[in-house]
Amino acid sequence: MIKPTPLKPGATIAVVSPASAPRKERLDRGIEYLKAKGYQIKESPNLRGKNKYLSGSSSDQVKDLHWAFADEEVDMIICSRGGYGTPRYLDDLDYELITQHPKLFVGYSDITALQSALAVETGLVTITGPMVAVEMAQEEGLDPYTEEMFWKLITEPMSGQVLKNPDDIQPKVHNSGSGEGPIVGGCLSLFDNLMGTPYFPDVAGGILILEDVGENVQHIDRMLSQFKMAGFFHGEDRINGLLLGQFIDAWEKAEEDDFSLDELIQDIIGEVEFPVISNVAYGHGMRKMSFPLGAEAVLDAGNLTLTLK
Repeated sequence: MIKPTPLKPGATIAVVSPASAPRKERLDRGIEYLKAKGYQIKESPNLRGKNKYLSGSSSDQVKDLHWAFADEEVDMIICSRGGYGTPRYLDDLDYELITQHPKLFVGYSDITALQSALAVETGLVTITGPMVAVEMAQEEGLDPYTEEMFWKLITEPMSGQVLKNPDDIQPKVHNSGSGEGPIVGGCLSLFDNLMGTPYFPDVAGGILILEDVGENVQHIDRMLSQFKMAGFFHGEDRINGLLLGQFIDAWEKAEEDDFSLDELIQDIIGEVEFPVISNVAYGHGMRKMSFPLGAEAVLDAGNLTLTLK
């Protein structure tokens, strides 16, 4: 895997919209946040495009990504928002061009599909973290914990950094122990949908992180069951650790007969030989840590830490 160079003060950041169209006022507020941090901003040509629920045509989105990676002045690329659409054009990206111009790339949610493809095709470590027209656009400002974890991750060498929940969010350990491997995963529904395609990362021996928003309990049940059948949890190709983050609007809207997350873990994942932790501060919520997808890490359930290698 290729670890991108840490971001330096005054660096140039390209803002792109590879999924859905951002709202103008939110995008503007997020860009002002980055400028106030001292960074130079370049807007991609299609940043403010609109094509129904997407930000533009697939060809426009591909051109923007190629432009951002190829531009020698750009040090980091950050997505305006997630939404929908990134799986549409994964076959059309010039992965050789991206491999020749590795740099920090930040996003989450629908961007999970793009990040998975980049991991497979280029070996680039990408950041699942806050986006310009989402967290950075909050009128009350970026959550202090989210801000600290994000900027530390991208401005300092990754090796040796320790990722852990804030003190006011207590993780739950379902299976103890420790595990080591590359960080894989992201948004559960996007990661699940990539199975059977050339862009699905090798999860064997990895530390799998999962979160989602707007998926009901039955959908989460089905997707975890698919992972079980695919051999993620048992056998020689199993993962080495599982971190379950926020599943927003799942159990808040659950019916009386819906299983709890604890019950899904017990029934579907069962007894395993790797650490399993839920209630991790990661996902679509405003208070969360960022992760470097593809980077090697050690998960310690006893200390509730993930240490980057």
